[in-house]
Amino acid sequence: MVRMSLTRDEREFACEYLDFTKKLLLDSVAGLSKAELGARKRQFEWNIAECIGHLALAGDLTWRMLRDLVEQPPTPEKQVEVRVRVKQIIVIMTDRSRKLQTLPCLQSTGKFYDAATALDHFTRQRDRLIAYAKVSEDELKNRHTFHPATGTINLYQFLLVEGAHSARHVMQIEEIKGVIAGKGEIRI
Repeated sequence: MVRMSLTRDEREFACEYLDFTKKLLLDSVAGLSKAELGARKRQFEWNIAECIGHLALAGDLTWRMLRDLVEQPPTPEKQVEVRVRVKQIIVIMTDRSRKLQTLPCLQSTGKFYDAATALDHFTRQRDRLIAYAKVSEDELKNRHTFHPATGTINLYQFLLVEGAHSARHVMQIEEIKGVIAGKGEIRI
């Protein structure tokens, strides 16, 4: 059987993309006040702090799923079910015209002391994922999972979903910041 660990280029891309999207989030929220972190675009939509908390919780779930799935036997038979490529994953995940519902366990309300705590948690979690991607010899392309937005994907693609998920919420944060800047009505 051919080993399905990441190539040098795949490993480099995954690490760079995960780091890039981490920096996008950090830059997007840098210097925001407590009031700005609590701002929301519309009533019943997440505020900026909730977006950060959600990403921190999503990082936890991604890590747990990844660790659980690499302990399972390879699933090469599921490769035929994979219908998306890397670029498509990024496009699908960052398409804000398509609304997605999160899992109840990823609702961040009340799970972090404040936005700074959630951001620190997100950063530590993302750094751990990047460190894993840098050195892992796990057969990520030979194990699969299902994601509601992309369908069946291999675990290399799953790493990239995590990065694109962050980029999606950075776009949401930027929309809220546009409201804060006077380009729309703000709700607190």
